[in-house]
Amino acid sequence: SEQPRSHTYLIKMLKLKTFLHTKPVFLYLLPVFFVLHGFTDNFPLVPVRDALILNAKYLAASLLFSLLFWLLYRNFYKANLVAFFIMAYNFFYGKGLDFLKTHFANTLIVQYTFILPFTVITFLLLAIFLKKTKKELTGIGKYLNYLFLLLILIDSANLLFKFTVRKKSLVYTLPTKLINCDTCSRPDIYLILADEYAGKTALKDKFSFDNSDFENRLKSRGFYVVNNSKSNYNRTQYSMASTLNMTYLENLTSTGINNIDIFQCLDIIEENNVAKFFKKNGYEIYNYSLFDLADKPKPVIPTFIPSRESLITAQTFTKRANKNLWFNFSSKRKIQDILDQNLNNNLKIDSLTRKIVCHKNTIPKFVYTHLVMPHYSYYFDSSGKKTNYENLTDGNEFNKEAYIEYLVYTNKKLLELIDHIKRISAKPPLIILMSDHGFRQFADNEKVDPRYHFMNLNSVYIPDGNYTGFYDGMSNVNQFRLILNSQFGQKLPLLKDSTSFIWY
Repeated sequence: SEQPRSHTYLIKMLKLKTFLHTKPVFLYLLPVFFVLHGFTDNFPLVPVRDALILNAKYLAASLLFSLLFWLLYRNFYKANLVAFFIMAYNFFYGKGLDFLKTHFANTLIVQYTFILPFTVITFLLLAIFLKKTKKELTGIGKYLNYLFLLLILIDSANLLFKFTVRKKSLVYTLPTKLINCDTCSRPDIYLILADEYAGKTALKDKFSFDNSDFENRLKSRGFYVVNNSKSNYNRTQYSMASTLNMTYLENLTSTGINNIDIFQCLDIIEENNVAKFFKKNGYEIYNYSLFDLADKPKPVIPTFIPSRESLITAQTFTKRANKNLWFNFSSKRKIQDILDQNLNNNLKIDSLTRKIVCHKNTIPKFVYTHLVMPHYSYYFDSSGKKTNYENLTDGNEFNKEAYIEYLVYTNKKLLELIDHIKRISAKPPLIILMSDHGFRQFADNEKVDPRYHFMNLNSVYIPDGNYTGFYDGMSNVNQFRLILNSQFGQKLPLLKDSTSFIWY
């Protein structure tokens, strides 16, 4: 019985060998390898569904190219070779260009004026050569078949290893168990984030601007303004993950910004301890931010958070060209729409926040509002006049005068929103107005102490006016620890206030 089995196995192996030696399947192995390699490199950040859909798109594109070139050659081997080189060029373009930029920076060969004509000419010559040649090309095809099959097997083994040793998602548990507070008043809570709002000291030292008038207006409305407050991180995703989870971030892979850490931060934000606590205590969660919360997707598309699919596709020719060349072929209206994306996001988020204030019910609300202001782009001057579009393009983020103009405008809008919340709310709400980090848009030639990147705005309005425990120099990580302790009977220890600089 063993002999027929081994014979059958041998026949199957011979058939597979014949198949790999004669069929140009390398065209379809290439996208499988590309997506699998990207999925493995970024495991577990890219959802399986996204990877499968992306692979299906690339396989469909490969097949389409094959059919188009078959019309030219009437030969699938030649057609698949040309299609293969087109797909490979797209997949590996970014890596190749980065290599050239490393070794031939500021030369003609890394400019699109050279790259695009050179690419077109090269593919034309390849197409002509394949049209004229009488040579059998099965040797090249056999080599490519085996190469990409081997690479797929290696990545599959690597993925299996990563899966077996995969650690659980970064879930930060608090040192003291959070308890329910049945006797607490449960006011509506509004967390309003003003992105990149600089602290008073930074504004004075680096902008020669006195923001005391705005802080005094907050105080006149019953707010406690934290003196010398600071964020713990100088990057939005990191800062909000720490703030909403009431913990420092452990197990970061680098001191520089990178996609793995960014998406880990997004996962932490989605399952953060603050929202979990309020939900457990009978609150309805309203998410008007730039991030997904558990069962509460973000209402807008932020400009600075990449899609998870882009972890695989960012280096392709289509993505690089879209990033670097699209404006040459886009209409003026299209460019303006893209430049206005943060503005439109802010308008929608502000509108949603104002509407939910008017929504009357017996269930307390926790509302997270995240406005990308006074963060660049600086859309308005202090009087509310719209900025010209030419002042919204790259390079203008360093314009300190424009930042201050937009900050003054932001102050007016924040006070209007706060007054609306206090006026319309059925019972006095708890309002937190703070920023995720300080101003960061310093020019490369400007030597700035890193501590200025963390100096931020931090203020809170508590209905009973009990600000016991709040202190000068408080950082974001202790914000909700103090609020939960003073308003919800928790006994969370305060953490040491420290900062971690994330290099750009």
